[in-house]
Amino acid sequence: MLSTGLVRIPDRVRKLMEKQGYKIILNHSAMKPCYWFRKALMEGRTCYKHKFYGIPSWRCLQMTPTASFCNLQCLYCWRLNVSDVPAEFRWKEVPEEGAKWDDPEEIAEESIRLQKMIVQGYKGVKVFRKEWVYEAEEPKHAAISLTGEPTLYPHIGGLVEAYAKRGMTTFIVTNGTLPERLENLEREPTQLYVTVPAPNERLYMEITRPLWPDAWSRLQKTLEMLQSFSSPTVMRIPLIKGFNMDNKVIEEFSRMIKESQPTYVEPKAYMWVGYSRRRLGRESMPTHEEVRAFASKIAELTGYNIIDESPESRIVLLSRLERAIRFY
Repeated sequence: MLSTGLVRIPDRVRKLMEKQGYKIILNHSAMKPCYWFRKALMEGRTCYKHKFYGIPSWRCLQMTPTASFCNLQCLYCWRLNVSDVPAEFRWKEVPEEGAKWDDPEEIAEESIRLQKMIVQGYKGVKVFRKEWVYEAEEPKHAAISLTGEPTLYPHIGGLVEAYAKRGMTTFIVTNGTLPERLENLEREPTQLYVTVPAPNERLYMEITRPLWPDAWSRLQKTLEMLQSFSSPTVMRIPLIKGFNMDNKVIEEFSRMIKESQPTYVEPKAYMWVGYSRRRLGRESMPTHEEVRAFASKIAELTGYNIIDESPESRIVLLSRLERAIRFY
């Protein structure tokens, strides 16, 4: 049955997100400046996306068009999902087909307005560089990730287009379970991230706990499509100690990488933060040295090379390119 209702963040979830510092955009989107946005303005320290790809952390707008909606219930996810709350407080995580969604132009415009409003708070305090504060009022990049699965938003390509018309680059971070939506994007993002926490179905089901029984096969279709994108692609591997870091799993990841041939591979440590602390222990968080050891084995088996790393973020960048493509 088709739904004709408007997609909205449930009231309880909305109030909780607002307490956590999220700014709600219209009915189902949200934005929140990240840790590195604040560090850049206050201390001049920037994130790995700045180091790897040139994205200025102080001009990055972090947002999601699907603030409380996702078709996976990943163990490592920091966000609140329905598995974390009693049955009486749960909500429908995947909106019904035919539901009404906000216009991408309005989402982009409102997200930029909220970013400008947030930046005003930095004008009365001591900052690293005053000019960075004024630059931050005019974001140059939208990280379409934050929380939820962004490709559940049916106008995701239109959202990329809306930001592009405003002179902004975009990264989409997806779980890869909607290949049909990625295949029919009105406009590709500047860079496409696909999160792959497991190289086989058994482990994938254990880690992601999907709401869709065919999630694994859907991810495989997305990985098969990677070489068709004109934009750079990234296979993001969230590393969870005790789950997906042993030698057998590394060999399986390596075969997957050689088959899909993403532009980059980013093994990144799971971080023991947010609601993931209800599902995993602190011991599940690998050190940077362990992440680098994982990356070194991937390099040996795939022909990809380690071209950069960020110990602060516990992430390593591999590619067949000599150096990463920088956008700024």
